[in-house]
Amino acid sequence: MLDTSPDFAEAVARRVAELLAAQAQTGSPWLNAEEAAAYLRAPLSRIRKLTMTGDLPHAKDGRRVLYHRDELDSFLRSGGATSP
Repeated sequence: MLDTSPDFAEAVARRVAELLAAQAQTGSPWLNAEEAAAYLRAPLSRIRKLTMTGDLPHAKDGRRVLYHRDELDSFLRSGGATSP
């Protein structure tokens, strides 16, 4: 049976608030190369190489190269890069 006590409800509400606050702090889903490297826990040089080879999905805004979190997640789920 599901716990419906006020303490449980308060704990759930507190956790949801924490998750929403953390999400709000991250801001935009778009990352620059340094942020993408941190997000993937990969060296910046690897991010740049995968971008140049076209293996890593990215978008350009003028001269800026940007990476979308959802596309980075999909990239990893699909097995990542085929090049070393």
